[in-house]
Amino acid sequence: MNSRRPLPGQRRRQAVPFILAVALAITVSFSPSGLAFTGKELLPIRQIATFGGKEGKARLRQPSAVAVGRGGKVFILDGTVNRVAVFSPDGRFLYDFGTEYLNMPLGMSLDSKDHVYVTDTRNGRIQVFSSKGDHLRQISLPKGKGGGATRPVDIAIDNKRRLAYVVDNRNHRVLILDLRKNRIIKTVGKMGMDEGEFRWPFSVAVSKQGVVYVVDVINTTVRTIHPDENWAFGFNIGKWGIQKGELFRPKGIAIDAKGNIFVSDSFLGVVQMFDPKGHFLSVLSDKEGKIHRFTTPARLYIDGKGRLYVVEMFANRINLFEISR
Repeated sequence: MNSRRPLPGQRRRQAVPFILAVALAITVSFSPSGLAFTGKELLPIRQIATFGGKEGKARLRQPSAVAVGRGGKVFILDGTVNRVAVFSPDGRFLYDFGTEYLNMPLGMSLDSKDHVYVTDTRNGRIQVFSSKGDHLRQISLPKGKGGGATRPVDIAIDNKRRLAYVVDNRNHRVLILDLRKNRIIKTVGKMGMDEGEFRWPFSVAVSKQGVVYVVDVINTTVRTIHPDENWAFGFNIGKWGIQKGELFRPKGIAIDAKGNIFVSDSFLGVVQMFDPKGHFLSVLSDKEGKIHRFTTPARLYIDGKGRLYVVEMFANRINLFEISR
């Protein structure tokens, strides 16, 4: 991989290796309004619901992840207050859980039984709950090279293979967890800029084919890992920049039923879509044909109806959109 030059007048900054700091966009001196897309590259969306009230338990404080369970229940990881908040499909708060087990959690995923897997980030482990909030078990994670602390920031589950992929942000790696045995069976990645290496990865998603997509934040790309090839690294999606198909501070990722890949950029405030081979397709827009601007889009999720959930961390909300096809 070629090294990327900083913008004029800017020096490359080293990311702060702390759990929430990695979600912050690095401040630069240009305006993202210079993004240029043609009309054919705009994909209209329509907002249909918002999760996160202004007061009480419906209020969210820097949410970092979202997932949808059976019956349409919406599970939101409200990590600053160490809980999972559960909402009805129309946005009503129902209940919450996890406060006695979690310490600054950042990532979450549901399995086929609606068990809720949460990265207990500051404690360096995984906590598992039932959909009703009952604590089921705790999964320990191995320390990094030299005994360094593990910082799990996201998790994605491959139900077919009964595997979970855990992003260890501090140690620049992905841990592969066998859910049948509740133990790590392989570790991939290390710190660096070359193929097979990460710099502060943040989000992970798994396609129906089992391909693993990891958002490599400071390398400004999405890396792919292929389980049928002994988890070898494959093609990358995106490169450093602020134009179409380029990424400045990628954070969230989601994959639709057709294998299209949605990637959010927390600084530019946009969500772009790529085809299954990683080629740029479009950017999400409003009905007036303007690029839709999100507030620090941290993570993404696509439900069984093909609708897109966008976690706007510093706006303290999750917005649900219908995508025009």
